[in-house]
Amino acid sequence: MLVLTAVFGRRRPGELGTRETLTRSSLARVMFMDVGALSTLGALYLVLSGRTPVRVPAALASLFVGSFALLPALAYEDWVALRRAEDEFSNKAL
Repeated sequence: MLVLTAVFGRRRPGELGTRETLTRSSLARVMFMDVGALSTLGALYLVLSGRTPVRVPAALASLFVGSFALLPALAYEDWVALRRAEDEFSNKAL
């Protein structure tokens, strides 16, 4: 839903644009910087702790598109780790 809203969402009448919002609001500027910092830290975490080949391309993509790339990559890493743990558990049970 986040991607669909970002791509197909329409601007509402009276809505400020990105540049206007950043010019007027110090809170918006701080939040904008915070999102950039968190995406960078998330990309670093993904590269250092990731175990799949997806980690490097996803980390690079997250520097440009933020959570649109970071969240699916982290979910994929978690899913792969969970599958590996299940496989190890089932092999030990046999």
